[in-house]
Amino acid sequence: MADIKFFDNPAIYDVLINLSQEEAIGFRDIVEKTFEDVSVGGERQYQPMPSVSNRANGQNTLFRPFTSDSSVGTKITVEPAPNPDGTKEALHGTIILTDGIGIPTAVLSSEEVTGYRTSMNVMVPFSWRKHVENVVIFGGGMQALWHTRLILTLRGPEVKSITYANPVEEQVTKLIATINKEKQGRWTTSASFHFLNTTASNYQTELQTLLKTADAVFCTTPSRKPLFPASYLTQGRTRQPFISAIGSWLPEMWELDHGLLHHAISAGDGYNPVSGDSRGVVLTDDRDFALQNCGELVNSGIAAQDVVELGEIISLQKDKSSTKIEQTAKFISEGFVAYKSIGVSLTDLTVSNGILELLKNKRREHL
Repeated sequence: MADIKFFDNPAIYDVLINLSQEEAIGFRDIVEKTFEDVSVGGERQYQPMPSVSNRANGQNTLFRPFTSDSSVGTKITVEPAPNPDGTKEALHGTIILTDGIGIPTAVLSSEEVTGYRTSMNVMVPFSWRKHVENVVIFGGGMQALWHTRLILTLRGPEVKSITYANPVEEQVTKLIATINKEKQGRWTTSASFHFLNTTASNYQTELQTLLKTADAVFCTTPSRKPLFPASYLTQGRTRQPFISAIGSWLPEMWELDHGLLHHAISAGDGYNPVSGDSRGVVLTDDRDFALQNCGELVNSGIAAQDVVELGEIISLQKDKSSTKIEQTAKFISEGFVAYKSIGVSLTDLTVSNGILELLKNKRREHL
């Protein structure tokens, strides 16, 4: 019988929350290498496309298969059907891994893995940014929590404030309490944490003021409409922001205004690292899936050549002979950068394998 190991969310959390900055950077390197392998290293041809099953009762299931020459597996994520009162349970899921010949090796609860992996995907371009003092996060769930943890792990001393835009104060209060408890002895930061009530009568005025000085904006919600007008980030600014969105994985899910993405492309100080054109781009990790399945890009009128994958930029940064490196570095560090994160399926495999290695080492230490 195969020696199948099962790791639940608490065990995975215990390993991930205690990673040092150096170890977290190691995971970021794993994600970067995976992006590069998919975009320019030939791995894309071996990765089956994700698929979605949508039931009439409102249950949505996302299947993300992945393969390498030594491992095969899939992640199953379920968005439950609404309860009779209209509320919904949180997303749950499972990652199933086999070795290269199909023998089952491990089963992992996916919530903590996905929270960490997805947030670390966003940390790749965030780590390139020059200014990160003022941060705004839309949401207050697992993704908002892991975004905060990794922001503080990787750039903590530089961050001055983090504001959460959310309709439920209790959820944000709990999140901030969790961060304040966890940061003791883990992260060096003097950042202050704030709540912005999205249901307040003066919300739009306060949000517009807040976004004028935001250096980084992270969208982590399953919204069906844009979270704010493009003008809130495109007008009256002294320096350009970084914006990311991770929530949408269906055409009807939509966090970013189309106008925001068109502004990113047309920005006068933009740069296309692939073509060398003096115009901006929309960044993503999986161009094909983004253009076909994500509300931000579906029906946006944005062409494929204006969407650049992180893996392409990572590969370019390593090419010391390229004449594009200097302009690319300036654009991704100081330009108006919008990143639509999809979640390359192969990162589920590479990050899961990295977590498994840490879990095995931890178990050996206790023997």
